[in-house]
Amino acid sequence: MMLYCSKVKCFIFKMLYIERHHYMTEMKKSFSLILNAIKLSLTTYWHVNKALIFCCLLAVVLRVALPYAGIYMPKVVIDLIQQQVSASSFILTVGGLALLMVVMNYGKSFTDVIVDRSIGTTGIFSFLLKTIFKQINMDYEQLEHPDFKAVMDKSEKAVDSNHALAMNIPRTLVQLLSNVFGFLLYAGVIARVHPVILIVLLFCSAVNWWALARARKYRESTREERGKLSSKYTALQKTMRDPASAKDIRLYNAFSWLSGLLQTLRKQNRDAEKQVLTKQMHVGLMDSAMILLRDGIAYGLLILLILQNKMELGEFVFVFAAIGSLGGWISGILTAISDLAKSAVDMEDLQAALQYPDRMNMGMGIPLPAMDSLPPEIRFENVSYTYPKAEKPALRNINLTIHPGEQLAIVGANGAGKTTLVKLLCGLYIPTEGKVFYAGKPLSEYNRDELYTQFSPVFQDIHLISTDIKGNVSQQPPDLTDDEKVAQSLKLAGLSDKVDRLPEKEKTLLVRAVNADAIELSGGEKQKLAMARALYKDAPVILLDEPTAALDPLAENEVYQKYAELTKGKTGVYISHRLASTRFCDRIILIDGATDKDSIAEIGTHEELMKLGGIYAHMFETQASYYKDGEEQKDGE
Repeated sequence: MMLYCSKVKCFIFKMLYIERHHYMTEMKKSFSLILNAIKLSLTTYWHVNKALIFCCLLAVVLRVALPYAGIYMPKVVIDLIQQQVSASSFILTVGGLALLMVVMNYGKSFTDVIVDRSIGTTGIFSFLLKTIFKQINMDYEQLEHPDFKAVMDKSEKAVDSNHALAMNIPRTLVQLLSNVFGFLLYAGVIARVHPVILIVLLFCSAVNWWALARARKYRESTREERGKLSSKYTALQKTMRDPASAKDIRLYNAFSWLSGLLQTLRKQNRDAEKQVLTKQMHVGLMDSAMILLRDGIAYGLLILLILQNKMELGEFVFVFAAIGSLGGWISGILTAISDLAKSAVDMEDLQAALQYPDRMNMGMGIPLPAMDSLPPEIRFENVSYTYPKAEKPALRNINLTIHPGEQLAIVGANGAGKTTLVKLLCGLYIPTEGKVFYAGKPLSEYNRDELYTQFSPVFQDIHLISTDIKGNVSQQPPDLTDDEKVAQSLKLAGLSDKVDRLPEKEKTLLVRAVNADAIELSGGEKQKLAMARALYKDAPVILLDEPTAALDPLAENEVYQKYAELTKGKTGVYISHRLASTRFCDRIILIDGATDKDSIAEIGTHEELMKLGGIYAHMFETQASYYKDGEEQKDGE
């Protein structure tokens, strides 16, 4: 029996040790997170506007000194009256103190505006710029990664408004420091009168802190789930409000269905947030109960002291006010610490996004090929690529050499991996297996941004930036733009007639959503602008990833022929699902995504592939039959 009891005791002590160790580890982790968040925030604000930091320090002094002067004033007045001082002395003393309070109040009002308003605005702008800079400059492959998207979904909450806690860490620090110094000052006053009062106040505060900690822990444990619900709700909202979706929603009568789905997501969001608010409400009720207990004991002891003539009236009024204020200082400390803990979590999410690792070479790279050796050879050796979290590779065992100046077509069914191949070619993606060589050197040995200067891509989704036509062609600020080269590129792309008719010509603004005086280009005009952009860059390798998919087959063929004509001497890679548009190319490779073998199913000229009688020949004849049937039907009409 004694041995059994001994084992039980050992087990209990062991569990207590583990629990204590776990608690201490969590405390150290939380403390470290808070320190890191404070360091990042203050460093950012110091670089942006040093005056804000000094203003915060002044705010701490004034937020402590002004309330203290406010509770000290009645004591001074009562003491002067009891001492029966002269009227001049009374006016001089009280008037001087009142004037000091007016000056401090003016200073506090000024610093409060800066701390409560400017801090959040400055923070959100600074961190938003950092986030944008990160997304623009990070590896494209990492930008598309599901893990990064999950990180960004969480980090966006940290910069979603001027009132976001992570954006207001200096303001929270002002609250914390002013409450700490106020507590120490008032606690000293109270402890001097009766230590029991201070003990009661601290006990009640400890209970409040325990309740706050539990509520915060629940909030943090459900943060990811609530974030996913919020993201779904926001995404569906954007879809329903997006003009691009409006046609389909109306014509397919999908509003009722989408509205019901939106209501369901809204209810799930509300239920999740309701649980958090309920925990916070319980904290508020606990706080009210502790205030009642605290004030009852404290005021009872004070009244007992004055009835026993152990305290002067002025001192009673002073300490009475200090007790009432001490609770506010303690609550302020607990709230500020809780807010800092929340801010640290949000700031950690923001840092995770800002520090998300890149995989490509961002440092020193090998020199690019000499201008007289361009365009260089591009070679794929046993290249395979699997998208993150995908079950099977998008491309398998690609072995391909693109000769200098060759015009190469990439064809295949939708989803076969054509665009993936182009992204591997220009370094947007890193192969899962194998290597891509440019001028005989692996792409990874070049500096990423220097490597990108070698490619002029035109993708299917053509995006315009909110500047003028000239800036959209050069993709550079005005002082770095060659106006003559812009005009020549627009002429070669067939857009100069349109531009010359505009009052501001190349200085005409685009993207009306940003610029009220902007014009809107048609789909064909956007395609020509993209062509001018590629011509302006004048890179040795031209990449066209179905930018003409919205055009009819004849128009697409004309565009591709024009690209080939305008970029003679350069390497051209053309993607199209219309096989007739790429007959002019030196070679055609057919990507077959349905096979478990090598992804390049066929390779050769158009004539060679037609003679082969394989997949390419079948696809070409099938597409040709559609157009023949269409012509026969038209003739019959």
